[in-house]
Amino acid sequence: MTIQEAAQTALDVQNACNLSGVLASFHQVVIDALWPEARRLNKGTEWVNQHPICTLFLDKLSDLNRRGDFYSAYAQVERLAKAEVSASTNAAKPITFPQEAA
Repeated sequence: MTIQEAAQTALDVQNACNLSGVLASFHQVVIDALWPEARRLNKGTEWVNQHPICTLFLDKLSDLNRRGDFYSAYAQVERLAKAEVSASTNAAKPITFPQEAA
């Protein structure tokens, strides 16, 4: 994949509605275009992380996630992680996510 094709892909996914499809495309772009370009330019992780193509993908992923509250999500994920460990003792507590609460 060329850097031009990667740029077009980043533009194309702006109308996407499937988070897993956007994520798969993002992975392909990073592996097949951005890292080869970074190596060609003698650049590293920071260059890839801050590339405008990454910015477009990350914004779209955040948009599809409806830009959930990080701190609330972090607390819920911590509870999920603890629930998995506690599940073996049948002490897991059910977790209700905001979209399920209605």
